[in-house]
Amino acid sequence: MPSIKPFKGVIYNRDKVRCMAAVVAPPYDIIPPAMQEGLYRKDPRNIVRLILGKIRANDTADDNRYTRAKRDYDDWLKKHILVRDDKDAIYVYSQVYSDGRKRIERTGFLGLMAVETTGKRTILPHENTLLAPKADRLNLIRSVKANLSPIFVLYEDPKHKIMKVIKDDISGRPPFIDVTFEKARHKVWRMSSPEAIRTIKTLMLPKNIFIADGHHRYETSRNYAMELEAAAAAAELKSNARFLMAYFVESDEDTLTILPAHRVIKNISGLKKGEVEKALRPYFIVKKVSGLAACLSGMARSRDFHAFGMYLGKNDFYLLKLKDEKVLDAAIKDNSPDWKRLDVTILHSFLIEYALGVKDDEENMEYVKEPREAARLVKGGKFKVVFFLNPTRVSQVKRIASLGEKMPRKATYFYPKPLSGLVINKLD
Repeated sequence: MPSIKPFKGVIYNRDKVRCMAAVVAPPYDIIPPAMQEGLYRKDPRNIVRLILGKIRANDTADDNRYTRAKRDYDDWLKKHILVRDDKDAIYVYSQVYSDGRKRIERTGFLGLMAVETTGKRTILPHENTLLAPKADRLNLIRSVKANLSPIFVLYEDPKHKIMKVIKDDISGRPPFIDVTFEKARHKVWRMSSPEAIRTIKTLMLPKNIFIADGHHRYETSRNYAMELEAAAAAAELKSNARFLMAYFVESDEDTLTILPAHRVIKNISGLKKGEVEKALRPYFIVKKVSGLAACLSGMARSRDFHAFGMYLGKNDFYLLKLKDEKVLDAAIKDNSPDWKRLDVTILHSFLIEYALGVKDDEENMEYVKEPREAARLVKGGKFKVVFFLNPTRVSQVKRIASLGEKMPRKATYFYPKPLSGLVINKLD
């Protein structure tokens, strides 16, 4: 049973920060160096200086990306660039974006969620985590003592009761934040009605929570709470340290967009084009198609049949469809039948490793969301092949998480991500 509560959010002071688009940023883990540099130039108060400060050659124990984040955060609070709301609230958060020709408005809420420190399983992840990113985020939270960005979580509500509470509360009220960033519009309202907040807390009590995005930040918050508990820091444990800020969204397939990360491979064990086709034909229907558009549309039409796209350079595009799922049980020994039948599992464990005999190595592979960019990398000659995937379904994410299993890496990219810099949770 997740424990949900409102909080006094820390927000940018609009009297001092006129342009919100200049100070917000995506989550830290999807900010490449060029974007980081651009965000630094946009505004000296951009949230990137807190969530992903630059590393300098002359960094020391007393002057580094974490101490500079604390210095800037404290300075912005002191100068009222950031201000804290005086009343507890749940923050309604709407994202309006386009998925192809379809316009989608996804509305959820920002609230605090208690982390699990006792081994209970009501907050369900679907990804494995790595030590280095968790160490990085732990150093940051120790220094700043704040949730600078929300994690992104899903809950089930077939009768849409929570959405009714949200819509009734914000009806007729303009948002206090309304910003467009990278083609998506982000709007935020305060929900401070005690009755509405109580209703949401009650409705959320029996639900399981599925982590869509932010696995490293969730585990970091849990480790931080356990660290304080081990140190018997009773005063801090009575504060928000047991909680982290999350963006709660109903798990509705119509308002959730998952993008695939296509796999671009440098080395295919010396196989030539004809040899790649020959190795795949015993297991896949291999059909040459006219180009990228035909490849992607064919995959979309055949997504229930484990369809993949393949590009080998020049104009050699192929549509691949698995002939028989039974081969998966013989070739993939571990995990549940549901896990074995994920497209991303079939691609990595069966097609790449089993059928082609290529080692599944991150150093041999790049993950690219834009199909044209993936094809361009192969056409340029640096990479030998790209395999295109259909998106993972939301139902698959929930099923694998419910089974206690973890998907292969880069299986999901929920779009758009919740922005950093809209609301901050101060841990005190």
